[in-house]
Amino acid sequence: MKKFDRDEFERFRRGYETINPDRPIETAGVQYSDTESGFRRFLEHTDDRTRAFVDDILPDLGLFLQGPFPLPGNRVTRSAWDCRGKLGAYRAAGILPMLEGSRVLDIGCNAGYDTFLMSSLGATEAVGIEPHGFYHQASFLNAVYNVPGVRFLNLGWEDLDSRSFGRFDFVNCQGLIYHVKTPMLLIEKLSAIMRPGAILLMETHVLSETSSQTQFVEGSFWGDETYWWIFGDQCLMGMLRSSGFKDVRMPFKAACDSRNPADSKITVEGHPAGARAWFVATRG
Repeated sequence: MKKFDRDEFERFRRGYETINPDRPIETAGVQYSDTESGFRRFLEHTDDRTRAFVDDILPDLGLFLQGPFPLPGNRVTRSAWDCRGKLGAYRAAGILPMLEGSRVLDIGCNAGYDTFLMSSLGATEAVGIEPHGFYHQASFLNAVYNVPGVRFLNLGWEDLDSRSFGRFDFVNCQGLIYHVKTPMLLIEKLSAIMRPGAILLMETHVLSETSSQTQFVEGSFWGDETYWWIFGDQCLMGMLRSSGFKDVRMPFKAACDSRNPADSKITVEGHPAGARAWFVATRG
């Protein structure tokens, strides 16, 4: 946080907070006691110095996307997304036993919700990488929680190299691949930093129907110009297999809100509203 520049972060905030301005604040009614219990345990030994640090920095961090995160003084971050369902999704995907004692990587970690969650579930080392200004939110939380084995790096997936990072037992890649112009290169990069037998968890937006096709997004998607793809579920599974992954499966898929009041099946731009799907694969 020594490098935290309030003015620079404010410029970043103005940019990302204008994407989907109608985004609901899903955590508006969440109380401290409603937050993830594993995160609250991180605060059991909070001192006055940490409380003063929170008082100083928190006003500049604005709206978090991920959350809710508990903070000292029974406070809760103001977060657009309610991520508390992730634990249930992990359980439904059957990956909880794979986290205990593992070295894990969280790619495009945003404010670090999954990074901290995997640490609380037994990962011995949890590394989160985030190329955008959300990195400052993750670093702030890491300074507050002070969890051994958790660290964040202001890097993107393109920077991954096993010579610098070593290899991981578990890689978490959620909400990222549709933001990547070259998705096959991302998958191959993930494979390169995973040890044989390591587990990949990937979550992404997909077409509602089962499909071996993928749609390219021209323009914006939900008002966000950083979307490039809407994957067919079978197409993405084939991409994983062709990159050397095995035992590829899709534990579940669920419809998601298109935010189009006129037609829930399409976005305001006319793209398929689709669904969110979770994929699990083993590195061969």
